[in-house]
Amino acid sequence: MEQYQRGIVVSAGQIRKYVEVGCQGPNQTKAFGRCGMGPCQGRLCGLTVTELIAQGRGVSPQEVGYYRIRPPIKPVTLGELAG
Repeated sequence: MEQYQRGIVVSAGQIRKYVEVGCQGPNQTKAFGRCGMGPCQGRLCGLTVTELIAQGRGVSPQEVGYYRIRPPIKPVTLGELAG
């Protein structure tokens, strides 16, 4: 499984390696490998990343958590921000 995000490709194997070196949740994986930094901002890949981390750690997805959601929740243009 690979995630394609505007030039960013992150494989499930890479996410598993991040867990092996100590990543505890999606926000750390984002810092290590840019997971969730594409145009979807984690809305499409976030659940998959959380589930892979949970599997690697042997815990529930609820214990792993989700990306910190920061505004704007959806993409907006500069014109919309200025207006």
